Amino acid sequence: MGLITRRLLLTLAGLAPLTGALPLRPALAADQRLDIGLGPEVDTLDPHRSTTIVAGTLFVELWEGLTCFDAAGTIIPGVAERWDISEDGLNWTFHLRDNARWSDGSAVTAEDFVFSWRRAVTPATRLGLPEWVAPLRNAMAIMRGEAPADTLGVTALDARTLVVALEHPKPDLTTYTAYWPLSPLHRPSVEAHGDGFVQPGKLVGNGPFILDSVVPQSHYRLVRNPHYREAATVAAASVTFHVTEDLQTEMKRFRTGELVVTKDVPPTQLDWARTHMADSLRLAYRASTFFLVPNLTRAPWKDNPTLMRALSLAIDRQTIVEKVTRGGELPAFTMTPPDLTGYEPPAPDWSLLSAAERQAEARRLFADAGYGPGGKDLPPVELLYNTNELNRQVAIAVGAMWQQVLGVKTTLSNQEFKIVVSRMKEHSYPDFARITWAVGLVTEYLNLLRSRAETLGPGYANPAFDQAMEAVDNARDLPSFHKALAQAEAIAMADMPMIPIMRQSARRLVSPRLRGWADNAVDIHPARYLSLA
Repeated sequence: MGLITRRLLLTLAGLAPLTGALPLRPALAADQRLDIGLGPEVDTLDPHRSTTIVAGTLFVELWEGLTCFDAAGTIIPGVAERWDISEDGLNWTFHLRDNARWSDGSAVTAEDFVFSWRRAVTPATRLGLPEWVAPLRNAMAIMRGEAPADTLGVTALDARTLVVALEHPKPDLTTYTAYWPLSPLHRPSVEAHGDGFVQPGKLVGNGPFILDSVVPQSHYRLVRNPHYREAATVAAASVTFHVTEDLQTEMKRFRTGELVVTKDVPPTQLDWARTHMADSLRLAYRASTFFLVPNLTRAPWKDNPTLMRALSLAIDRQTIVEKVTRGGELPAFTMTPPDLTGYEPPAPDWSLLSAAERQAEARRLFADAGYGPGGKDLPPVELLYNTNELNRQVAIAVGAMWQQVLGVKTTLSNQEFKIVVSRMKEHSYPDFARITWAVGLVTEYLNLLRSRAETLGPGYANPAFDQAMEAVDNARDLPSFHKALAQAEAIAMADMPMIPIMRQSARRLVSPRLRGWADNAVDIHPARYLSLA
């Protein structure tokens, strides 16, 4: 069987065709700079060890994968200008551009991807998001220490030809190759500096920008990479991403002109912003799930799906999005958001019940689990969340609903984002932690629940669910892929190993002077497309 050639456009992966050469950089002042709100401090700048979407904001500026994101968050060709796919979907051949360069001027080669991906799966690296590379042949075996790294399914045929072998068909592989775990790394700088290769002055990337300086808990300053393949189209000479966990402070900085974009908008200021900053306020749907994640390695949550369902049904999601967050958020009744690769997750039957009916069912389940009147008392539940006004308000609302419907008391615990992520990895939190998962990778919402997911998963282990996800992996086309996903989703929703609350909206203030900004479902806005009027 021959190869099916796909040049620039792959419908199954959601790719958009190129519409011609990008325009040259606007004739703007050479010192034009952008100041953008980042959100909380990142966990690490090592793309193989990070587990946060916040850090991803920087990664898409510093590195470019085989594919990348355009201004609208759509996947387009990156370092690879085209690719071929075998008839069985297991072998992909990527053809690299001849003008892809590292920030030191050297050529980006297929061997750079081989080196990077092998580093990613080497057990000593402690890859932060192992599921994101799991489709590569032998990846999981290597990460378990059962095979050497050089058996990974990636080969450089020559400097500009990369062959990728998969464990199973992956129709949306080109979405994965746009995310940071599969970015290339510059081998000489990694070998010269070890773990310090991500420091300013040492980091050699191939993205539109170079890391110039870092001030912890303050900002990350990036400058234009003169060797980037399309440097002539990058308007900003520098971009500074400002760290903040206080939304009120961030909004003040925007109003004084210190920022041209915020990461968020305080819930208490939304009405004011609607009235007084209508030309700046941007509310857009975001493909995401705001979860409460139980520690399923501990009692009383371990092996207790009835208790988990009771707590889930006691939460009035409609009230939360209409009365608490009020920024265009949507109730979430499934783990996976809709409309990723065309997938529509099956809503559970209880999502159709009225609020009163859900509360009654929550009380019945609570009693079946052995709690409430006639049963034992559930000790106060600790809800851990990263410091953020919206997170706090939702946590307060959830606690009030649990108290009102089930008589369960909740203790709120807020900590820095990095600490919350660390405690989740270690499963060192007692009851629940809050996360938002917001990626354009449809499988990764459920992959968090696989028994092999030890980094960010809740500690869920159900052989029936794992088997259903194997069927997802083996799907050859989108209809069978979606059908298998729906079956796995139904199993997960019956066990409720995580409690979905809402689909968050992207809530930002964007200066009317900023050009090139495009609201999109993945909330990714590469700075290479942005400029000031």
